[in-house]
Amino acid sequence: MAVLIALIVVVASGLAFVAYKYPNGYRVMCMFALPVIVMGGFLVLAIKIGDLNGSIKSIYHELPNIRKYALSDQLPYQIRRLYDVGHFLKIFMIYYISGCAYLVFLLFLRDLLDLSKDRHHTTA
Repeated sequence: MAVLIALIVVVASGLAFVAYKYPNGYRVMCMFALPVIVMGGFLVLAIKIGDLNGSIKSIYHELPNIRKYALSDQLPYQIRRLYDVGHFLKIFMIYYISGCAYLVFLLFLRDLLDLSKDRHHTTA
């Protein structure tokens, strides 16, 4: 996990450097990369939602076969799987939305910094 966090920090820092030093190049790169990232995210969500739907159908068809006070081994496994997929979707959406928002923020980074410099020079 520490390697993943370090990799995320390095990539985020590199993107910030590129967005600051070469804003036009970053804009072109972002305009091509952002739709690919969005479509990739939708693909992951579609796969996981399909997996979730399959688990729900499996549990639904398993319920009539369960006798009173007797649980099969399949039902607790499917319930744990539902919980795990739901947890994955929640974490994925947090990272996904944060990453896309960061990329969009970097589009305007140079403009925000130039605006800040102009305000600072006019007040002095």
